[in-house]
Amino acid sequence: MKKERDFSFHYLLRGIILIGFMLLLFKLLLTNNISLLIAPKMLSFIYLTVFVLLILGVLLIIKGTMGQKHSYHCDCDGEHTYPSSISKSLFLYLLFIIPITTGFLFSSNVLGSSVAMNRTINLGASPADAQIKNGNNKTKSNSPSDKSKINSTSNVLNGQPEPLTQAEYSKLKEKMAQTKHINITDDLYVPMMNIIQENLPNMIGKTVTTKGFVYREKDFMQNQIIVARFGITCCAADASVFGMLSTGNVSALQKDNWVEVTGTIEETQYDGSTIPMIKITKLSKIAIPQQPYVFDAGVKIE
Repeated sequence: MKKERDFSFHYLLRGIILIGFMLLLFKLLLTNNISLLIAPKMLSFIYLTVFVLLILGVLLIIKGTMGQKHSYHCDCDGEHTYPSSISKSLFLYLLFIIPITTGFLFSSNVLGSSVAMNRTINLGASPADAQIKNGNNKTKSNSPSDKSKINSTSNVLNGQPEPLTQAEYSKLKEKMAQTKHINITDDLYVPMMNIIQENLPNMIGKTVTTKGFVYREKDFMQNQIIVARFGITCCAADASVFGMLSTGNVSALQKDNWVEVTGTIEETQYDGSTIPMIKITKLSKIAIPQQPYVFDAGVKIE
């Protein structure tokens, strides 16, 4: 029979850690910085997590303040023990305390060139059509755009975009074919980029306006940049990079500067693929949008 010992300290500290994680998530929700980490469709799971962490944390704190001795023995196959020394306890709990502390002390970071350089860049097309293959190319894009997924929403901050129907996608495609000036919007970013690539011969000569952060590959000339955006399906970990190669007077731009460019659509060859290119006629620096990412919800199969 296991001798009962006082594990109140461990219960109390673990309860505090759970409350700490709960408060960190609550802070991200209040500041809306949670939108920099996950897609809106995942918010319901975050609310549930906050509730569960609160309940479990309170129960552990209550148990830790009761002053009762408890046995760590259970009826499972393995034996579960608490750290046997102060140093082991310190090491174990710091693994949880440090992320909580840094989460409160440091502001959320928007994904940029340092992440994009390790991802496949989708140049106005699905990964099967046109990609920039980075030199280290250890991480491939997990984008679902290779299945012609596109999205639509009125406000990406308030909810996950709903998939377009086939009719809506066809209507968007027809509208883009008829207009002379294409304004690539955040809510329709991925489908509009795909439509430009899929119908590139018909898009040449049209004026296009898009915005994003400045990204360069090592082999780019001084007049070349990619105006890029991160597309998120679930969370920042699965973010894919979409963008359009652009040429013009851009040598003074620093990486990760946010810009809005207007120019004429042309076609060019890159890495053996035919891709759209913007010949810039107007460029302006802009502030980072409240929602810097775009969301790829897909097309309904009817």
